[in-house]
Amino acid sequence: MFPELFTIPFLNISIKSYGFMMVVGFILALWMARWRCRKLNENPDTIVNFAVWSLVLGVIGARLFHVVHYWELYKDDPKSIFAVWSGGLEFLGGFMFGIAGLVVYCKIKKVSVLKIADILAPSVMIGLALGRIGCLFNGCCYGDVCEKPWAVTFPAVNVIHDMKVGSEDNQYYRYSPPYQHQLEADFGRNPDAVPLITLPDDFYDGYSDGQYYYPHLGMVPEGVKVYRSPKSPNLLTPEQRDTLGHGDHAMHPIHPTQIYSFFTAIIICIVLNILFERRKYVGQMTAFLLILYGPTRFFLESLRSDNPIEFTGFTVSQNLGILSLIIGLALHFALRNKTKITHEE
Repeated sequence: MFPELFTIPFLNISIKSYGFMMVVGFILALWMARWRCRKLNENPDTIVNFAVWSLVLGVIGARLFHVVHYWELYKDDPKSIFAVWSGGLEFLGGFMFGIAGLVVYCKIKKVSVLKIADILAPSVMIGLALGRIGCLFNGCCYGDVCEKPWAVTFPAVNVIHDMKVGSEDNQYYRYSPPYQHQLEADFGRNPDAVPLITLPDDFYDGYSDGQYYYPHLGMVPEGVKVYRSPKSPNLLTPEQRDTLGHGDHAMHPIHPTQIYSFFTAIIICIVLNILFERRKYVGQMTAFLLILYGPTRFFLESLRSDNPIEFTGFTVSQNLGILSLIIGLALHFALRNKTKITHEE
């Protein structure tokens, strides 16, 4: 786990792995889309110009979905909403905002929405694949407890540097997201949940119900289920921090869902590239992207433990995965007899 890749010398600027992999994924996705444009004798500048729109709108949508989803993490520190470099983006939010931006852009430029969407479809998956490597480095989008040989664990604590140009390093500590998840009771998925990791008494400083912090048990409203809230690792002694993640304090192994997501995205990208040469109608790659991604996201979400269950009995991403499949099938059946492709273009 490497939430920070490196620090730029003399400038004291820390390069976050999540943001770095997002940029790499964006560049690779743009290169693939431009290559496809040239192969189809389309103007690559159309893709480049839209890329600026998609980057901005995608980040806004992905961040908005995450903030709404985890509002309790931001309500006391609104400024942290804008700290996208520290992680906290949801692909489906960026994808939906990107689609909206594509429709508006194509209407303004008077080009076919579906033709451009087909060109972009494989690129979306390669961008997602690289983004999931960023998730692995950052520790987000983590899996549920797993006993398989390929299960992974994460460090209990990360050292984070708050870099400001021209100033000294500000070093602080945070629990890695998977480790902190196991220190807390996941009431969002199970009302009878208990923490998976128990620490000594002096590692705690209050109680939590998953959203609110209560310094003393007497402050908890009657009938509210709580678990003991661990101290921030910044408040622990160096000796206490050294014991985290070892022995009885070790985290339970979990599914490497970021790696699963990387490979499924790569596979979908390859499938879409192969099918591109055999497509029968304009919009087919867009439909197939939705058809392939929806069920795989639904399944992968069942192996994750970072998203709460909603009123439907599924997570938000599972609900959107179902919607993705439905929209993809609807597009396929609505378009398959229209705008036939002769492969002479």
